[in-house]
Amino acid sequence: MPASTAIPRAARAISPESPVPPIAALEDCYLSFGAEEILNGVSLEVHSRERLVILGKSGVGKSTILRLILGILPLEELTKKTKKEIDAVVDEKLELVDMAGTSEKMPDALSGGMRKRIGLARALVMEPELILYDEPSAGLDPVTSAVIDELIIALSERVSAASVIVTHEMDSAFKIATRMAMVFEGRIHAQGTPEEFRHHRDPVVAQFVSGSPCGPLTSPCEGAAPT
Repeated sequence: MPASTAIPRAARAISPESPVPPIAALEDCYLSFGAEEILNGVSLEVHSRERLVILGKSGVGKSTILRLILGILPLEELTKKTKKEIDAVVDEKLELVDMAGTSEKMPDALSGGMRKRIGLARALVMEPELILYDEPSAGLDPVTSAVIDELIIALSERVSAASVIVTHEMDSAFKIATRMAMVFEGRIHAQGTPEEFRHHRDPVVAQFVSGSPCGPLTSPCEGAAPT
């Protein structure tokens, strides 16, 4: 195999139970870096207006799944707007993320939370149907993190866009998600609503949600007292 191999297929056929096609779909996707296998047959659909949170331990391929989703969406560079029109769009999107009047500020004049908001505004410029977030609250204090969570929820409702969010923050995950998917051993191990994940009986899901040092995700049991 080449050093990096990704094999996404086209969106799967629409089932009779799900007549509305997904915005994006991965079916039976594989990815490896040399001999190291990252994804081993991932299948995942993203539906209109939902907020899908992808969970899993570090290094299992969550951010890679975002890149694969990005790779199957068309890139549009078709705007012929004038500078005045572009400035108006920029101002509109900055106002959406509560950053009105900051278009002239340089990055070093912005706090971490403000930079996150600017990133959201930039993502909204093309009025997308799907927004991808990779650890949106990473490096933020708890208060700013909570504000970003609320902003993600509000934006998904105000612009009617679907969202896919990778995060390790369980409080954020349960607040934001309308659906959750957990990656384990290169596959989507479980999917469901936040409430289903809270009470999931699968030991892999239960350990991750609880944050317990003992279970199938850790071998031997991390944090156990030495004998």
